[in-house]
Amino acid sequence: MLIHDKAHELARALRATPEFHTLKQWQSKLKEDQPAYKMFVDYRRKEIAYQAQLMSGKAPESEQVQAMQRLSEIVALNSIVREYLQAEAKFATIYNDIQRIIGDSIEEISSIYTEEQEGGNN
Repeated sequence: MLIHDKAHELARALRATPEFHTLKQWQSKLKEDQPAYKMFVDYRRKEIAYQAQLMSGKAPESEQVQAMQRLSEIVALNSIVREYLQAEAKFATIYNDIQRIIGDSIEEISSIYTEEQEGGNN
């Protein structure tokens, strides 16, 4: 069997999981509720900007941290957004596990940069 066939098989298996179906259901409910959807989009936009700032090494100011915490609390009060985010997190766990498994299986060829940085010749 070709490797691409296995990849398609994995994709079908991923789409068949209860977590995928639950996420799709909550995604539909979220899109049907315009105020909840708008709240989610605004939250996600701010969350991404906040994470980008953290990843750039720039420490957020305490007001910004508090604002994100308040926004998270407000978003959690909306049951549709909250359930969507929980479903998204459960699916992301499976997806990330699969990526880690695949990455671990090819680590020996992907670690050359790390070895060079550490001064090794493995």
